[in-house]
Amino acid sequence: MRPLNLNEIYSLSKAKQNFRDCYLVSAIGALTQSPNGKKILSQNIQREGNDFCIRFNNVKGKPETYLVKKSECDDLILVDKYFEPIHLTADNAHHPIIKAVEVAMNKLLKQHPDKKPFICRIPECTEKFEFNKVSNFLEMFTGIKPITINESGIKMTLKKNKNSATSLINRIAEENKSSFVVGSGYKFIFDDLPHCWSLKFVDSDKKLNLYDHRRKINVVCNLNEALSRFKFICGYFNDMLKPISMPKSKILEQNISNN
Repeated sequence: MRPLNLNEIYSLSKAKQNFRDCYLVSAIGALTQSPNGKKILSQNIQREGNDFCIRFNNVKGKPETYLVKKSECDDLILVDKYFEPIHLTADNAHHPIIKAVEVAMNKLLKQHPDKKPFICRIPECTEKFEFNKVSNFLEMFTGIKPITINESGIKMTLKKNKNSATSLINRIAEENKSSFVVGSGYKFIFDDLPHCWSLKFVDSDKKLNLYDHRRKINVVCNLNEALSRFKFICGYFNDMLKPISMPKSKILEQNISNN
């Protein structure tokens, strides 16, 4: 198995979200925005052809690695509400690395169902990995607890946390080598359910430059719009992320045990 290369990591920054797992796709997209986030992606996702090893650095206090075979990825088929297969176009093709992480999440949640909070089990879904908290995924994947503002709060906008959110966004603008996700709450339930965006950077005018992985478009909003539109922000500054290398022999040993 070899680590992801820079081209593969870059491709994740624009990966298409097809299932209801914006938390997962946007979190991975956010990690591509910081140097240490790239290192973690390279170390935690390894591949040999179309087979993958996906490592989570902290699942109930210890790392777990899952082997994902090409056949398992082929079995992951997007379906509509009637369970009829949805045929994707070339432009909307499922990203193979994202698909491998989704299969690994299915395996993880089968072993640890409590890693999907009860509130995330309520919406209708077809795959175990659909719906979860950004912070939940990031902490398992990186092994590091992220900064979170209002992710589990009752209020549906960041206005409630205006001072702390503004301070954080100002710091992101200053450093701009960070990995953050912003998300809406259930107030957008009539706009195709809650959604998450990866934060690319904050410019000198304090405008948030986001990427919507579902629609594959860039989104720009000013600070006041962000405070009104988004419910939460979650992620890391580069120096918070600590890549953890794992000997190849240990990875192979864990692959066998999780196959």
